Amino acid sequence: MRDFFADKTRFSCNRFSLLDRDCFREVHQATLAVLEETGIRVDSPGARDLLGDHGCHVDAGSGRVRFPAWLVTEAIESAPAKVLLSGRDPSRDLLLEAGRSCFANFSSNIYFVDPESGERRKSTKQDLAFATRLCDALKQIDVYTRAVYPLEVPPRLMHLHTAECCLNNTTKHSIHGPESAWETRQIIRMAEAAVGGKEVLKERKPVSFVSSVISPLRMSRDFCEVVMTSADAGFPTIIASAAMGGGTAPIHLAGLLVQTNAEILSGIVLAQLVNAGVPAIYGCYSTGMDLRFTSSPLGSPEAALMAAAASGLCRYYQIPCQVPGISTDGKRHGIQASFEKTLTGLAAAMGGASLVCGIGGVETGLTFDPALAVLDDEMVGLIRHFNRGIEVNPETLSTEIIHEAGTSGNFLTHPSTISYMRSGSNPKLFNRSNRDSWEKHGMPGSYEKALEIAKAILADYRPQPLSDSAAKAIKCVMTEAEAAL
Repeated sequence: MRDFFADKTRFSCNRFSLLDRDCFREVHQATLAVLEETGIRVDSPGARDLLGDHGCHVDAGSGRVRFPAWLVTEAIESAPAKVLLSGRDPSRDLLLEAGRSCFANFSSNIYFVDPESGERRKSTKQDLAFATRLCDALKQIDVYTRAVYPLEVPPRLMHLHTAECCLNNTTKHSIHGPESAWETRQIIRMAEAAVGGKEVLKERKPVSFVSSVISPLRMSRDFCEVVMTSADAGFPTIIASAAMGGGTAPIHLAGLLVQTNAEILSGIVLAQLVNAGVPAIYGCYSTGMDLRFTSSPLGSPEAALMAAAASGLCRYYQIPCQVPGISTDGKRHGIQASFEKTLTGLAAAMGGASLVCGIGGVETGLTFDPALAVLDDEMVGLIRHFNRGIEVNPETLSTEIIHEAGTSGNFLTHPSTISYMRSGSNPKLFNRSNRDSWEKHGMPGSYEKALEIAKAILADYRPQPLSDSAAKAIKCVMTEAEAAL
């Protein structure tokens, strides 16, 4: 059996490690024990048969499946270390790979803060269209994941309306969460139309899918259908777990990490058995439960620790990971949101997460605030700057420059200052001027400035549209789906 923790060259990223190599090895061994001895309840007969045919022990009565360690190891080795997330526009392609942290907005919110009235209300398809265009315009958002749901449409068509809206309003790669094989196939048909046919779709997949294991240790029928359909078609698939320590998982963070790891790896095994080598992304949204409120806070130190730990574990496995960050449990912008978003964003990025999701979200992922998305976009730019670290080489050590300036000189007019003056952090919304200048300009707040930018995007920005034929084909998929239901 391969030891992922023996080869020190596998862990060469310039990131901090929350746990050391021995701790990660213990987590991995405990995970294998859970999968082999406790197992996973699998509700899909087809998935159980597939797992049983490949060496798993299946208890037909209870639906429990036990995974041999060698099969889990083979699945980890089969999953690619790099995953291409193709944009509708090729210039917006994104490669998830070691040493690079990318960012996305918070997904699946059900409330929307109206930028004109400030009202928080249930989200609509029109809100989804605006949120999608906003995220298409924001520079620090690398991947788009449906910001809000169109709650006014029939529930069984909601994910299809979401996909139609996303493909029409962003040229970035988008992530979707269908709840059945049928929905997954319809979104694949839309993706095919968006890129111009089946042959193009083989190389360029503008969407990926996400589905979550139910904690504790259960693959629902819907989960299995989505993962198997997506994997069979060769689409990137995020296998997610959102266990709550003290509620649906052990209260100890180490135990929470073990159970989360077992749930996600079981899904990765299923995907690799369907289609060996299919891109799989490790999605950890687990956090400790706040037992006072039976809530699952995403802006907490526990969530930050879990994101960093899962990211480190995936660096050993060489599997891209998606974790929450730039996250808050605050109900609106303010001190709590600022602190929690900074804490979780830095922890995820410094931990080496491949994809950090949270831009624009408040209220533990219930509400999308467009102005806050603009503000978070600037925060992410600063986190990226911080995460690059300090470059040390003969030029940057600057001994000759220091010698030239001597004991009484200045560096303001030195050629090196002029050459590199634009390389520093340069926020537009966070105020660094003196008080007199700030007061002279009306004492603007960062949120208020972000709100004006959001309104301007709403009024003026339109992404590159789909071709008429692609838009018509996607509309045809929607018409057929509506007729089918």
